[in-house]
Amino acid sequence: MSAIETTLFGFMSRFNPRERALLGVLMLVFFVTAVGVLYMMRKSSFDTARAEIAELREALVLVRTKGTAYDTKKKEKEAREGRIASAQPIVFSILLEEAQKNLVTGTLRGEEERQAVVIDEEKGLTKRVVAFEVRNVALEELLNFLAKLEGQPGNILFVERLMLRSPSALEDRLNAEVELATWQLQKPEEPAPAPGGEEGES
Repeated sequence: MSAIETTLFGFMSRFNPRERALLGVLMLVFFVTAVGVLYMMRKSSFDTARAEIAELREALVLVRTKGTAYDTKKKEKEAREGRIASAQPIVFSILLEEAQKNLVTGTLRGEEERQAVVIDEEKGLTKRVVAFEVRNVALEELLNFLAKLEGQPGNILFVERLMLRSPSALEDRLNAEVELATWQLQKPEEPAPAPGGEEGES
């Protein structure tokens, strides 16, 4: 028998059976408590690590999705601005005069260009709108007419408002009020050159 076993046996022999049973229960309770505490500490550590990993994954997802969406929108915005910058200034009166030739039954009247609205003063972006009426026109003819207006090559045109009225329930002709919008970039005016130096005395 080793010295440790002898010492332990001697220590336990001092207690009666009831005390030894209580001591065994206390040791068991201590062991279970210690194991439980270690388990809770480890579980808390694992939970913290899982939360940190979840946050990192979420951040990576945001970088991939939001970052890509931002880049896409930025490129689309730059492309639109490039189209606007390269578009030729539109003279609405000439545009509508040419477009009217595509009407078979309808007639165009009441042309009125609205005051231009500044969208971005720093970049010189303005919005121009012209209002006009198309009278006595079939629906299909009107839609083809507006589609050709919007599809003018080299220009950016958009039917911003369209209101249809039927003069009579017995007719298949319509009267339409149209607002056609375009956007253009106006280069800022260059400052006037500074006056020259004073002339020398004669």
